Amino acid sequence: MSDTERPTDIDLVAAYRAGDTDAFAEIYDRYSPVVFSYHLERGRTRSEAADRANNTFLEAASRLDLSESPEDLRSWLLGIAAGLSGDGGPAPPEELVNAPPALRPRVLDKVEREVASAFSARPLDPEWARIGLFAVITVIVGLLGLAISAQVDPFDPQPTVPGTQPPVAASTTTSSVPGASTTSDAGGRSSTSSTNAAAPAAIEVSTDNINFGGDGTVNEFELINSGGQRGSWDITSSSEAIAISQGEGELGGGETMTIELQLDRENIAEGDIEETITVNWSGGRHEIAVVGSHEDNPIIHNPQASPASIQVSGDDECTNTQTTVSARVRDSSPLESVVVQWSPDGGAQRETEMAPAGEDMFEAVIGPFTVVTTTDVRIVAFDERGNAGGATTQVAVVECP
Repeated sequence: MSDTERPTDIDLVAAYRAGDTDAFAEIYDRYSPVVFSYHLERGRTRSEAADRANNTFLEAASRLDLSESPEDLRSWLLGIAAGLSGDGGPAPPEELVNAPPALRPRVLDKVEREVASAFSARPLDPEWARIGLFAVITVIVGLLGLAISAQVDPFDPQPTVPGTQPPVAASTTTSSVPGASTTSDAGGRSSTSSTNAAAPAAIEVSTDNINFGGDGTVNEFELINSGGQRGSWDITSSSEAIAISQGEGELGGGETMTIELQLDRENIAEGDIEETITVNWSGGRHEIAVVGSHEDNPIIHNPQASPASIQVSGDDECTNTQTTVSARVRDSSPLESVVVQWSPDGGAQRETEMAPAGEDMFEAVIGPFTVVTTTDVRIVAFDERGNAGGATTQVAVVECP
């Protein structure tokens, strides 16, 4: 594909079907916001939408490799997304949201492995098969020629002299010990050569503790193979809210790999975070403690005053100088208190505690009001962890008719 000309959908499909995984990476980069936003707009959390987007692209890779060759990838991918979600039709999303960074390697690494596996299983081209057979026959004939020339040497550099013993061919004995080999000739002289094999794989992690703090969403650590041989590994998390950029793989001797973690704060409970990331490999396992905290402010719904209008006058002829303020308050932690703040005359502020009045409901009677004005009435809720949330309504104070 040209670096200066943007490839069409047909170009990308053809390149991928020919085994070019970079073409599928271009497909993902071009359409992942569309697919992720499609799932997100159907009421899924970001974590659920990421999982469904992952399945959508893996299904697309499988179909492209088999038989399908769509000309409009956007509509085709939305059709796959709708089928996996059980939706009636692939309506495009109204607003595009970029997919989480951790989703890209989850998709492309698996696609790359599947493409490599698929191409290794394809039958060998007949022309290359004939060339390979000819090369094997040539090698065999050459080896036979070397064996024959080693047995019969017409140009003996040391002819036998009458009355003398023929020269004794040098003999060698080889003994082996772990890590070295020793060779002796007929005169008893010996030499030792090193044959040390590469040290076994030894997967290590760069840290035993990861702290997301109170608002962090992305963190990372490194895998290090301090051995000489390749080693396989896999990573698991104790929480579905922690996405891992790559869940398994291999690491060559002396190589290092960075693993990214993404915390979905919309899907974790309020309070302290205490989770574990486990790295397993053929020689053992490592556990990484994941800590932090997550706080949610109380949310106040539908604050209102009833009545919302109060009639007063200077000679106190009006009687309805009070009103009842109510609101629905919700929080993932227990509530400490809910109060209403108001001013009877536009001056000093008063505070009245609100009492529970049914499921999530709180109310309080405030008044009397004495000054004709429109005054703000603010409701403030505190939870046991010290978080606060507020909302405001208004009360109109008018003169008696």
